[in-house]
Amino acid sequence: MSVKETFLTASLMTKLALIIISVSNFLNWIAFTTTSWYVTPTKWWGIWRQCDFGSCYLLDGVISDWHGTFQAFAILGFMGINIAMVLIILFLFVNACKSNGEVKMAAIGICFVTALCYLIAVIIYGAEKSPTGSVSYSSFYSLGYYLGYSYGLAIVAFILEAVTGVLLLLDGKALSVTTSPA
Repeated sequence: MSVKETFLTASLMTKLALIIISVSNFLNWIAFTTTSWYVTPTKWWGIWRQCDFGSCYLLDGVISDWHGTFQAFAILGFMGINIAMVLIILFLFVNACKSNGEVKMAAIGICFVTALCYLIAVIIYGAEKSPTGSVSYSSFYSLGYYLGYSYGLAIVAFILEAVTGVLLLLDGKALSVTTSPA
C-alpha cells in the first residue's frame, strides 16, 4: 500500500494524533532552539543561550541549580515529543507495527510522561522568571520584562502532546495490545 492509502485507512483518531503531534513537534523545535523564553529590553534568554545586541553566551551548566533542572526537564519533554512522533509514524506506516498495540501504547505513555516533564520545565522557568516582592505584574511588563514566545510555544507543544496521548487512548485499537510476529 502507498503512504496515502495507508493514511486513508487509518482511524480518524490516529490521523488526528499524527497531525497534532506534527504541529506539536514543529512548535517544540522552535521553542527548544530559540532565545525568547524570557525577554528584557536589552537581553533574550533561551534554554541554551542568553543574547543581547550583538553577542550570545552559552548557558549550559553555568547558571544555577534551577536552570540545570529546567534544562533537564526541557530535554526530556523535547525528546519525548520527537520519540512519540516517530512511534506514531511507525504505527501508521510500517506494516510490522500496524497490528502491534505495544507501539501505540508506548506512544501514549511517552506522550503523557514527557508532557508532564515539559509542564514541570515550564513551571520551573515561569516561577523563577516571574516578578517577586513588591513588583506588580503590570509594572514588571510595562518595563519590558516578560516571558517570550518560546515559552508560549513550549506550553502549546506540551498541551498538544497530551492531547495526542488522549486521542490515541480514545482510539479503540489502542486498548488491545498484541505483539508482532517473531
